[in-house]
Amino acid sequence: MLAHGASLFSARISPDKRTRDEVFWMLELRYEAAGPCWRRVRHWERPALWLQVSSFKPQLKSWRDLERLNFWEFGHEEDCFFGPAGVLEADYLPNGPGGKIETTAVNDFIWRVAGREGGWFTVELAGVADGQDMFKQLLGREELVTPDGKVEKPEPDADFWKKNAELYLIENVPFGTVTVEVPRNARDPEAHALARARTLIGVDEPEHIEVRDFYKREKPSETLKDDIYVELHFNGYYES
Repeated sequence: MLAHGASLFSARISPDKRTRDEVFWMLELRYEAAGPCWRRVRHWERPALWLQVSSFKPQLKSWRDLERLNFWEFGHEEDCFFGPAGVLEADYLPNGPGGKIETTAVNDFIWRVAGREGGWFTVELAGVADGQDMFKQLLGREELVTPDGKVEKPEPDADFWKKNAELYLIENVPFGTVTVEVPRNARDPEAHALARARTLIGVDEPEHIEVRDFYKREKPSETLKDDIYVELHFNGYYES
């Protein structure tokens, strides 16, 4: 069962980011065991699956442009560790968030946003654990060489993904949060964060603003003393 609230699109803006293309985006999808046998088990003690897609480049002017995201083609750029779709990290928690975590990175996946309704987006994602050698075997096709000597690698089509995807989902998730790192000497951290988010992502008025100063905690790290973290909440986001 999808865990609402924890499943969302989010963005992070640090002080050194000056352009829209430098904003760090992330898609999080969290699931927990559900059904009659789990009714008497507390949510934080149930097995859970956490999915996180990061390092993708939306190339947008406004957060609403997330509806145009389309990485529905498999393939990696030659000079890039992962393709334009980013990287998918999967965490399995057999005993819930309080127990051990089994983590894997799944680079062989495709995903897209199929539609938008207000601040909510319909996300479709499919992935497999193995690489292109497995694709070649299942597709039953050899690499083709064009007259000019260029090798054309076989690519899985829509039917391939439907039949062979080990992970497949369609979910509705909101544009939920924007976290802005604000310099400690800012006169009004909330106003500073909102101005930055409006300039780089085109956000509207947030429903809630959370200011977090991690340096005020007991025994803080020296790396936290420079910035204050301002979290802007949208579209009913809540932290459970």
